[in-house]
Amino acid sequence: MTLDGEFAKQTKDLIMQTLDLYKKSGASPRVGQIWNCERVGDFLCGFFVGEMVGSALSAFQIVHKREPTSEEHLEIIELVEGHAGDIKAFFSKFNQSNGAQ
Repeated sequence: MTLDGEFAKQTKDLIMQTLDLYKKSGASPRVGQIWNCERVGDFLCGFFVGEMVGSALSAFQIVHKREPTSEEHLEIIELVEGHAGDIKAFFSKFNQSNGAQ
C-alpha cells in the first residue's frame, strides 16, 4: 500500500461518517423523478461512491499538494470498495420502496 496509514484511516472514517449521515437523513422523495431513474437506490449508491472517491481525491491533493499516482488513486477507490457491503445494503432499501427513507 502506498497511501500513508493516517490518510487511509481518515478516509475510512469519512466514508463511515458520511454513510451514517445518509442513514439519518434519507433522500429526497423526488430523486427518481428529478433524475429520471427507476432504481433510486442504485442511483444513490453510485452518487455516494462518486462523492466518497471525489472527496478522498480532493483531500489527497490538499494534504500532499500533488495529484495522486495511478496506484494511489486505485487504493483510494479500494478504500471505498472496502465498505461496499454496508453501502449496498443501505442504498438497496431505496430500490425496494421507490422513495426516500
